[in-house]
Amino acid sequence: MVLYHSYLGVSVLVICLIAGCDSVPSPVDETSDRPPLIEQFSISPQTVVFALLDEESITGDSVNISLSINAQVQTTGSQVSKVDYAILSPDTLGQPIRTGSLAFAQNGRYIARVNLTLNAFEVKSYPVIIYVIDANNQLGGEARTMLDYARSFEPISPPVIERLNIPSTIQRPASGQPSRLATFEVEVSDPEGLNDIESVEFWNITAPSSRLLLCDDGNQHRCGNSEESGDAQARDGIYTRTVFILGTNDLGVNTFVFEATDRSGLRSEQVLHTIEIIE
Repeated sequence: MVLYHSYLGVSVLVICLIAGCDSVPSPVDETSDRPPLIEQFSISPQTVVFALLDEESITGDSVNISLSINAQVQTTGSQVSKVDYAILSPDTLGQPIRTGSLAFAQNGRYIARVNLTLNAFEVKSYPVIIYVIDANNQLGGEARTMLDYARSFEPISPPVIERLNIPSTIQRPASGQPSRLATFEVEVSDPEGLNDIESVEFWNITAPSSRLLLCDDGNQHRCGNSEESGDAQARDGIYTRTVFILGTNDLGVNTFVFEATDRSGLRSEQVLHTIEIIE
């Protein structure tokens, strides 16, 4: 799905931090000429399937693809100065994989052909953004879509929660005593491979908005709001979270919901587990 945005001052700053603009486009002055807008935007291919690539496109652990970017820009006021693109990493936090400009073709159409190298084993989606700047250095419009990479041409399936290794009862520590640790382990699989798993979460059924992450990081990184996950081995499909039971926790039965989500947004079936906090 392609998302369109117009005249967003915040987007201007984000784009320039990502793509390295020479100068930050000024906010749109309502009294000025209307800046150009992006009417249509597409990339080809939209999905790269490893199983369908020719041998020349595969080098070791990498795949090389040629991506076409097409945009139709409408100009009713100020003229187009440039139409730029940025291809982001899946987490959108690091430096862009590639940035550049689209070339004018004809009748408001702009095109670019970009050569990309992707990790052959990482099933991921890559955000692709384009934006237009007018002659007055104003942001006229922004649009984005996703470049999806898959290992096979099989229909995309959601992840599966295979097994829970979670206690059914946990003893609450006495008042004033140190907190008691409990380990939650959830084994998850995915038809597209473990790299396709985006997140594994759980929550108390009475508070569905308060979700906690489990992590498959080998206890090397911060896991949500926890300094440590307690995970034994990274990327083995076993997601872990160390839970602290305090002397102030209420006694009784709690029902927790566990759910995994893949990079395309597909969700596993929810699995419920009850834990009783005892004296």
